[in-house]
Amino acid sequence: MERAYKIAPITTEQVDAGYLLVSPLDRRLDVARWRSYCEKATSELGTAVGRQQIVVATNPRGYLQGLCVHAVVKHLVQGAILDVPVFVVASAADEIGVAAALFGDLCALAERLDCAAIRIRTESSQRLHRHLESSGRSACERRVALILDQRPLLEAPWAQSQGDGLPVKT
Repeated sequence: MERAYKIAPITTEQVDAGYLLVSPLDRRLDVARWRSYCEKATSELGTAVGRQQIVVATNPRGYLQGLCVHAVVKHLVQGAILDVPVFVVASAADEIGVAAALFGDLCALAERLDCAAIRIRTESSQRLHRHLESSGRSACERRVALILDQRPLLEAPWAQSQGDGLPVKT
């Protein structure tokens, strides 16, 4: 049986579609800043601490159904954790299925990188938060703690990318 969603790093062809998913999170984000952020994120190699990666969920027809931004960061208590400041699902028909596919990929990555926990911002969807809270904790095979953070995102990951010559909107 074919998996319903393919999870993979964002490609150049998917950047503009990805903008449509993330732009509601930050009204100051414009397409030029998003493109610049994606170019920087996709051009860096390795899994160094703090390096942000963008992953998308696509359906069998190739349409983007979800997107997340993640990076390994150092947590004072947990040590290395997989931080997911952006976790967006854009499916009216299968929000839970898309979220489960993205979360499963994050779980596998956290285990591969020996992270103690996964921290996901779930501010955009109470339903998604409840789903991850109830089923997400048992989804990882290894004991990876799940931290669900409902607080609003204070600074978007793309806001840190100021060395690109684009004007800063305030």
